[in-house]
Amino acid sequence: MKQLVNRLRTGGSKPVLVIGDVMLDEYFFGSVQRISPEAPVPVLKEERQEWCLGGAANVAANCQHIGCEVALVGLIGAHDTESEHFLSLIQEFKISPQGLIRSTQRPTTTKKRFLAKNHQMLRMDLESNQPLTRDEFKEVTRRIDALMAPASMVLLSDYAKGVLTRELIEYVCTRAHERGCTVMVDPKGPDFAKYRGVDYVKPNLKEFGQIVKFFGLSPEQSIENNGKEICKKLDLKGLIVTEGERGITYVAPDRVIFSPACRREVYDLTGAGDTVFAFIALGLSHNFSMEECLKLANHAAAVAVSHLKTYAVSLEELIDRSTELTEKIYTDWVQLKIELDWLRAEGRKVVVTNGCFDIVHPGHIHTLKEAKKCGDILVVALNTDASVRRLKGSSRPVNSFTHRALVMSAFGMVDFVVSFDQDTPQALIEYLKPDVLVKGGDYQKERVVGHDIVASYGGSVHIVNYLQGFSTTGLIKRLEHQKSSVG
Repeated sequence: MKQLVNRLRTGGSKPVLVIGDVMLDEYFFGSVQRISPEAPVPVLKEERQEWCLGGAANVAANCQHIGCEVALVGLIGAHDTESEHFLSLIQEFKISPQGLIRSTQRPTTTKKRFLAKNHQMLRMDLESNQPLTRDEFKEVTRRIDALMAPASMVLLSDYAKGVLTRELIEYVCTRAHERGCTVMVDPKGPDFAKYRGVDYVKPNLKEFGQIVKFFGLSPEQSIENNGKEICKKLDLKGLIVTEGERGITYVAPDRVIFSPACRREVYDLTGAGDTVFAFIALGLSHNFSMEECLKLANHAAAVAVSHLKTYAVSLEELIDRSTELTEKIYTDWVQLKIELDWLRAEGRKVVVTNGCFDIVHPGHIHTLKEAKKCGDILVVALNTDASVRRLKGSSRPVNSFTHRALVMSAFGMVDFVVSFDQDTPQALIEYLKPDVLVKGGDYQKERVVGHDIVASYGGSVHIVNYLQGFSTTGLIKRLEHQKSSVG
């Protein structure tokens, strides 16, 4: 997964145009301590409100958050308070409001959810599913013509709220194919024939069953067989069926790919389909294979469902370093620098500490814990075996770099491990430019290697006092003494 993420970070993507039913998700959080005397229903005492982007806007937010150049076309209410919350959120995600149309005929589509201790009690919807008026259709097509860049990804997010009519989809497909764009749709019934002419359709398992029924196919047939028939009827390049906790199946006229889901604790399924939609589009815009797109989408969905409310997943979150320990380990300084630059761009503070860490003892653990408190991302710089031999003698290290790096990467407080072959980490510090440099021991800051480099750009140096009685050299001497005594 790390290799895919690095390709996403360094490769250029195509512009993304999201068209469809934009929504506002409104959450009322509170507590329940009694039943209403008026009816046998719980009384929710409101404690706070929160707002999130939903529908097509959530797709756009996901795309924007992972680095795409995004434009969004949709309708919001002309005068309601929900539209003001919506526009404020759009601004937070730095999505241009240029494609948003103020409608006097419909409200801002809003899903109001009422929760007690994060458990949903009730949902109330504010919406209109009437088709676009002629004036609205003309204005939507005008915005699409202005915002659809050549060779872009066009995502149709259909929640059956009246925006993506058959006429509008035909218009989008015509313009998209004239401009060399790829069109992908997240569908909603009941009229699935209106998607004829798009390139990819991404139904969930329930929607897939509805499409099967719509075209009169047998529900007893496999996803593969029915999927190929649907591809023929809609003239698709491929059908992407999300199957919840099982994974994703891709069906094309000439092949089938299954990508299993990533196992994570499910907290909230809201918006997970939008996340899959956005990440498959991202992969296709970087010319990834479909296998790679599905893997990317499964990892993103696993992150999304582990959060309450709709959630825009970052590229960094796709790398589960708690289980992929070797993905923490770097011997290439350039690749690590790329990782750290992205993290700094997200506002993370980078801490570097260094050492041989040959035989790990409580003193080392104390230093690592204290170092982690100094920032957000902890990088442990390890001497290579040759470097350790020059410093400690020919009998060291006891453990090879590979083994020492694996041990370091297993600690939850350590985010990255990097090797250096020099006698000191000065060159590495100068290259990585950490925000904080941490050293364990009885030092004055002015004697710490690299302190002047860090100070030159406004960083800081922190000294962690060793725990008394713990030393790798001391441990080795005691073992040698015990061995000679037994002999």
